[in-house]
Amino acid sequence: MEQANLSMENYEQFLRCLSILRDVCNDADIQQGILRQRTNDSANVFEIDMTTVINNLNLPLVNLKQKIDLLKIFLNQNSTQSQTVDITVENDNSFIVSDEYSSIKFEAPDLDYIDNKFITEEELETIFTLNDEDIILQTDIDANISDRMRIIAQSFNVNSTQIEFVENVACIKMETQGHDQIAKILSGIMVEQPMNCVSSLVNTPFIIDHDGKINLKMYNYQEQICSNTFKTAISDIDIVIYGRSSLIEE
Repeated sequence: MEQANLSMENYEQFLRCLSILRDVCNDADIQQGILRQRTNDSANVFEIDMTTVINNLNLPLVNLKQKIDLLKIFLNQNSTQSQTVDITVENDNSFIVSDEYSSIKFEAPDLDYIDNKFITEEELETIFTLNDEDIILQTDIDANISDRMRIIAQSFNVNSTQIEFVENVACIKMETQGHDQIAKILSGIMVEQPMNCVSSLVNTPFIIDHDGKINLKMYNYQEQICSNTFKTAISDIDIVIYGRSSLIEE
């Protein structure tokens, strides 16, 4: 039996991490305190190291949206720092979440049948090849810019973002399906390799809840395909999102 005692601040961080997955993953498979899994559409792989708040616990969760709603009952906006939420893992990987008043037991699912299975580091390395000499673009996206991206994506009703390369510079933009509205969100990004092309990236990594900047790196993976990483954080919990996108010449 293993246990983690979370302060209310740490418990809120834990729930924020789960909540960024609620619209893109059916399940959350946390192994040894780390979540590393594909999204439902396989467009991205999320890697979230939560060991700073939940230690090395195994917490497999199915029907994630429902579980998040249940876990929120332990939040207390008027709490003091002395109040804690305990997560206790039993021998069969079932676990109990409790505070001084209530407890909920979550039975462990059969991991062979969950939709979003845990990916090992070795498996991740076979999916994404990331070499520094292959970097074609790297930039930091400030929080105010990612806030704009979230609002524009909602207003335009689009789920992708374009990175437009023109010789030595690139810009981040979005446009409606009818091409009647175009937003250039961030221009003048210096690139590592001059090219003339457009890459269309899934919006998810740009618009999830996070603190601070998003560090974007794009790697030339093979002809007309690149691998991308998005690094950010929630408090001191590191979040890395991996993805691929095409490079369409213009």
